[in-house]
Amino acid sequence: MNKNTDNNVNKAQKSKIIFSPIGLYNQAVKDGLNTRKPDPILQHTIKNFIDNAYRNKLTNTQYNKAVAVFNTAHGLLLLKRGNERENEQKQYAYINYPYLDRQAVKGTMDKYRQYVFQYNEKTDVENDDIRKYNNTVVAQHFQLSETQKKRKAAFHTQNKKEFARDYNELVIQENKGIAIIPKRAIQKIKYSSELVFHVLVGFYVSQLRTRNAYLLEMKKSPRTLKNSLPKLKIDHRKLATHKIADIPRLSICKKTAQNHIKRLREADILINYLRINQNKPVSVNFNPLIIEILEGNPPKPQPPQNKPFNSLIEKSLHDSNETTRTKILKEKEIKDCANSTALIKSGSMPEQDNESNSERLAGGYKNTKGIRNEKQNSFGGANKIILPDFLNTTSKPIKTSNQLTRNFLNKLEDDQVLAKKLAAGAYDHYKGERYDYLLKIVQYGLLSTEDFKQVILQDFMKSSAKIWKKHNVYVGDWKNTINRLKGQMFVNMVNKETVIAKLKEYRWKLEFARNWFLKKEEVNALFPFAYFDKTRTKSNELGFYGLHSIWKSHLKYLEKKEINGKKEIQDSNIRKRRLSAQKKLTRAISKYELGTYNQEQLFNYVQDNLPHEYLLLLPNLIKNQNTNLA
Repeated sequence: MNKNTDNNVNKAQKSKIIFSPIGLYNQAVKDGLNTRKPDPILQHTIKNFIDNAYRNKLTNTQYNKAVAVFNTAHGLLLLKRGNERENEQKQYAYINYPYLDRQAVKGTMDKYRQYVFQYNEKTDVENDDIRKYNNTVVAQHFQLSETQKKRKAAFHTQNKKEFARDYNELVIQENKGIAIIPKRAIQKIKYSSELVFHVLVGFYVSQLRTRNAYLLEMKKSPRTLKNSLPKLKIDHRKLATHKIADIPRLSICKKTAQNHIKRLREADILINYLRINQNKPVSVNFNPLIIEILEGNPPKPQPPQNKPFNSLIEKSLHDSNETTRTKILKEKEIKDCANSTALIKSGSMPEQDNESNSERLAGGYKNTKGIRNEKQNSFGGANKIILPDFLNTTSKPIKTSNQLTRNFLNKLEDDQVLAKKLAAGAYDHYKGERYDYLLKIVQYGLLSTEDFKQVILQDFMKSSAKIWKKHNVYVGDWKNTINRLKGQMFVNMVNKETVIAKLKEYRWKLEFARNWFLKKEEVNALFPFAYFDKTRTKSNELGFYGLHSIWKSHLKYLEKKEINGKKEIQDSNIRKRRLSAQKKLTRAISKYELGTYNQEQLFNYVQDNLPHEYLLLLPNLIKNQNTNLA
């Protein structure tokens, strides 16, 4: 045999034939027929069965059911209908276009939950064995010598980054002589890790889409091997701060995200972990038992010979409504045509019988489309479609005002009248509108933002009158001030909540200025028009806009005050936890003195219920207590 023949033989040996369930059944029938020859009676029975199936026009499914019943009664004699081999596309070792859709993501999450459930059950069994090993084989910490304690601490420091199962394997090797190192309990997968895994699947969908688009743009194939799928790149900071519609998805820190990834790696949910350095994202693969990868572009089979050819290129011919026949028309017909044309141009629809057929000329040919000059009615002419209530676009009349809105707008005064009242001191003791009332107006009021800003601006002017309570201000100055502030304050604000927030800032500045002028009696406030001059931005110019730096300092003070308040609460919680732990330790030692606890029970209680530092102090406390009792 030559080289080509050897290659063909090897290919034939490597390509295994995989039978479908029908193929396996038929193979069993053929094997039975090789060893058994039907007698004439059985041959006649088989002939009647086949004739009846032909006359009744049974489908493949019905025929196969009847064959199964027949073979059960008479032995394996008839073959079933259908494909005897599996689809060849299932045997491909690659995926042409890997992607995930919504159904694949849902299937992946279902497999994840099933995998985690089985993993947690397995972990409970392993933790029971670990607990028994630590209680029966390993020596207690207070029984160790100083050398053994140092050896135990060194082993823990050297292998603390290992996974729990790998760590326990090293513990078994280390404890071959004297068992002084306990095994580490294996942590289960919690529900919060499911949220992290769901976000990772979303990242993988996006990365696959980007990868496929880039390769297609570069005129390269997005094909990948089934056992070597593209890796998922994980940036822990982006994972922790991931948002959907500006809403945090997880609300965790970077360290928490790293712990979740580590837990998923330990459970073999994420495999093939690769880390280059701290400045680059890590790369992982999903467990193939969990991830569901779809193939968007499967391999196309070879087209059979003598297949009719259809052009995929369609011609688009210009469609003109002009006729080329000789125009020999009477004057009356011309006028009628002109009138009908005028009706169509004015928006009327032509009658169905008089519709021009010229637009069908191009569409009458295969692979050819005509260009129509008017739009078709997609709803089928004059038949009116009855829509359900929730799709009915007929809107109900909307209220444009209510009593709350009218009462609020009644507070708006004419500028000249407001200026006279301000000059007369009518608002020297004015208190601004309450913030809860303004928020109620925002929620339930039916007024525009511009009207809302006008009322708020006049409210601000009334509140500022306290500064000039002891001074005479002319009406004209107040009127000029109102005109100036209309072009300065609350400009370019389209949100009513933003206007209220800005009003709080302005009110605080006014109150600060009022108190400052009361303390500095020798300094007189500028007149309102000069005081609200936007160019007076320095604090020593005694203008309203010069208070911006003081407002910033006030915000920093509030922020620092909030931080200090949180720190006080944290210190209080730490102090309370420490006092509670001391109280628990005192009670445990008292039970040990009374004989309720033995030494092992006392050690286990402190280990399970108190911080680790109390466990280190326990031997000295017991010795001191025994010395005092002696």
